[in-house]
Amino acid sequence: MEAADYRMAWIIYTMAGIVLAFLAWRVLYKYLLREVAYLLQCFLLALMFTPAYVLEDQRIMAPALIVFLMDVITVSPTAGIRALIPLVLALMVALIVAVLLIISHRIRLRRRQ
Repeated sequence: MEAADYRMAWIIYTMAGIVLAFLAWRVLYKYLLREVAYLLQCFLLALMFTPAYVLEDQRIMAPALIVFLMDVITVSPTAGIRALIPLVLALMVALIVAVLLIISHRIRLRRRQ
């Protein structure tokens, strides 16, 4: 894959991810509690946009969830751990961000009352 193709693939993936995240937020915000919607949206963003190296000796990156699944399916079940580490870290950061959003939402609700 050439560099221009690689960039174009990431641009298309990012645009599709933004559209999916926007649509997911509209659905989650409408049908769930705001706190649960914050948590699920943060997890969705972390799962979609966390990158990982495809191969250890190359600089090519892909979404960590896809790299994890492909390594587990094609190489071995333990090979996916390499891509799982940044994914788990991103999910922990997403949890922290969701908790901060929930706290700020509750503070705003108390100020209105």
